[in-house]
Amino acid sequence: DMPRPSISAEPGTVIPLGSHVTFVCRGPVGVQKFRLERESRSSYTETEDVSQDCPSESEARFRIDSVTEGNAGPYRCIYYKPPKWSEQSDYLDLLVKGPWSPDLLWTP
Repeated sequence: DMPRPSISAEPGTVIPLGSHVTFVCRGPVGVQKFRLERESRSSYTETEDVSQDCPSESEARFRIDSVTEGNAGPYRCIYYKPPKWSEQSDYLDLLVKGPWSPDLLWTP
């Protein structure tokens, strides 16, 4: 059985407008590629740059150099380990803080 991937964000999930954020997706050993999905499955970023930093897991990093309001919202990870795709991770909500308001909360 394939474990579900996990997702985290560095330096955190509340990012000032124009700052950077890196999403880190983690899965088991042997992952060929990771995909970072937005709230719709048709919007995603994919990478085969997978590192095996420790013997028990693999990870991929997705960096956004300068976040905008459009980057706010839910993200999740999924990975491909031949011959199939995993289940999705839980959603992680990215909040973008603007200089002109205390919080720019994503609302569906």
